[in-house]
Amino acid sequence: MLYNWQHKGSFCFGELSPIEKGQIWRLATYSLLHANIRHLMVNCYSLNSIGPTVENLSGPRRFLAVYLASAISSAATSYWFCKAPAVGASGAIFGLVGSVAVFVMRHRYMIRDAKEDLQHIAQVIFLNMVIGLMSRGIDNWGHLGGLLGGAGVSWLIGPAWKYESMASDGRRIFSDQPPLFYLTDRKQKPQ
Repeated sequence: MLYNWQHKGSFCFGELSPIEKGQIWRLATYSLLHANIRHLMVNCYSLNSIGPTVENLSGPRRFLAVYLASAISSAATSYWFCKAPAVGASGAIFGLVGSVAVFVMRHRYMIRDAKEDLQHIAQVIFLNMVIGLMSRGIDNWGHLGGLLGGAGVSWLIGPAWKYESMASDGRRIFSDQPPLFYLTDRKQKPQ
């Protein structure tokens, strides 16, 4: 049974939505529920398509942080802007797409064909949004919230590779300097 996620301020049969009653955990757990087996399978396929790439680029801890932040930002955006009940992992998956986009943009000078990669990512996002507009039951607000949440968290926590030096054997040495860790690192010397 899907619980009503009515828009903030809207009422269903005179009752507040579960989130308005203080059940805030629904913002994190909605992404674990799916409307039917087809919905679950499409999201499993999508997660399997992009998830390993994000985990390889960022590592398991950052992957988990991006995924969870994307799921929560997707739920929050959907809750605030969409009046229909929402379930599914697609908002979190859109966040993973946003994470790859941030990685490619941040490292565009190190990645061959980065411009084409970014164009492909933009096309995938655009196509999915158009499909969402033409189909009933697809929460574009949730997708947009997940995309922005994933991109934002990825920008903050990295990875952000910076050239450090050249090793004696000719290899380039890079360090990972994401903005959040760089800003909070107390060992940095003032310049």
